[in-house]
Amino acid sequence: MNVSDPALLARIMGLMCEAIALRGAHQPEAALAALDQALLLDANFLPAHMQRAALLQETGDLAAAAAAYAACLDLVPDYDEARVAHRAVLEQWANALAQESRPRPDQLVTLARLHYLLDQPRQALLAIEGARPLATLDEQALHADILLRLNRHEEALECYPAGVASDEARALIAFNRADILRRMGRIEAAQAGYEEALRWIPDFPQARVGLAHMLLTRGDYAQGWRAHEARFQIPELARNAIASPSPRWQPGEEVRGKHVLLWAEQGQGDCLQFVRYLPLVAQQAAQVTLCAPVGLLAVLAPSFPQARCVAHVNEAGPHDCHASLLSLPLLLDLPHPRQGPQAPYLQVDAARLQQWQQRLAQTAEASPRRPRIGLAWAGRQYATPHPSRDVPLAELLPLFELPVDVISLQLEIPQADQAIHQELGGRLQTFPLADWGDSAALACALDLVISVDTAVVHLAGALGLPCFLPQRLEGEWRWGVEGAGSLWYPSVRLFRQQQRGQWGSVVEELVAACRARFADWA
Repeated sequence: MNVSDPALLARIMGLMCEAIALRGAHQPEAALAALDQALLLDANFLPAHMQRAALLQETGDLAAAAAAYAACLDLVPDYDEARVAHRAVLEQWANALAQESRPRPDQLVTLARLHYLLDQPRQALLAIEGARPLATLDEQALHADILLRLNRHEEALECYPAGVASDEARALIAFNRADILRRMGRIEAAQAGYEEALRWIPDFPQARVGLAHMLLTRGDYAQGWRAHEARFQIPELARNAIASPSPRWQPGEEVRGKHVLLWAEQGQGDCLQFVRYLPLVAQQAAQVTLCAPVGLLAVLAPSFPQARCVAHVNEAGPHDCHASLLSLPLLLDLPHPRQGPQAPYLQVDAARLQQWQQRLAQTAEASPRRPRIGLAWAGRQYATPHPSRDVPLAELLPLFELPVDVISLQLEIPQADQAIHQELGGRLQTFPLADWGDSAALACALDLVISVDTAVVHLAGALGLPCFLPQRLEGEWRWGVEGAGSLWYPSVRLFRQQQRGQWGSVVEELVAACRARFADWA
């Protein structure tokens, strides 16, 4: 939507109005042509994408409509209108295929893919098994993904055939199997699989990044950060890079006297974790600008006065070079987490903190005051969700039996948790949060944060707040493979899952740790 040229915007809007008129005149092909012209002028103009997707759905081209709505979500992953419309198209398409009396194998594969996208893995498995034998590697990978979603990892490993002929097929199979082994928590075997894939195709960026994550998980930070730079060769990640006219800051390059643009590359948690290195860049460069998600600016701008903080690259002004925050350990030659700045490195607005303290005091029902625990049990529910990371809210009910006040730090309630969330009512206190500045101030007014591996745990860790992290068996590179401590955040304590998909023992440990922590609470 950020079109800076008024004349260009006028042309785009004119084409969209033309498309609306043609649609009303029952000329859908001409209307689509007008919208295609608009997108040639600006491929990222979201309203044109949305109008095009709706028109395709109206004409009955459900495959194209689904792809068009997916393009909208590529641009704005948390755009609710596009998400709802995309799901409606997928459901319409799946219902149409399900009505086929004698579906072809390719139709069953498509139906399986649709059920998978709709998070209906059991229906997806029925469809994909009806299409067997699966002829292509893509179909076999879909079968494996469905089994993984059903927590049947060992079966997923068996989805790939032996004796394939081409180097490319061998590399892809090795990579896919390595990814499954990683999800099983078998780090050494996964690393060997990524290395095998690279032997077949040395220029395989996804395998290089997979290997990087295994190296980082095992604490080989020097090699891990170097290998991690291959992510810029992955098209899906490259599309998310900023459109900067300046060159990337390269390892070994001097930045003294330069204006450096730093940018948040992936999730909000990554931004909160790696922004710690910004002051070190500011010590070298003449000027630093940070481009970060707009919701984070309320906590980032006060914490880093040595940088100018913006939400869009076109607000950054002329700069000499740019770098992703995730590249800073490599660029600054500080590979080990303990070599970089230590938490706490974020600050909270004192006035906001006082407001939240007063608000919590006003809503407290018990006297004397009880311990306050902030809870975030799931990550984002758009783009690429990670269900194995999230803890079902029902599993956490033992926390609500403690003599504490539980306050929600959860911004989006997963669909599967909405019923139990309503049943909890006031037992899970919920407040509107305008931005991450509010989240930070609220968290600082609490006595403990419990969060799964999402942005909330990084916020708590960066503020130096005590935080319990229930961690899935497959883990994640930044948390290592063993132990309860974190190299990145001394205030974070990990509670590691021992059996894949099972949270019962983890929740028992969390409850026991809360009882011990607040045993002397007066």
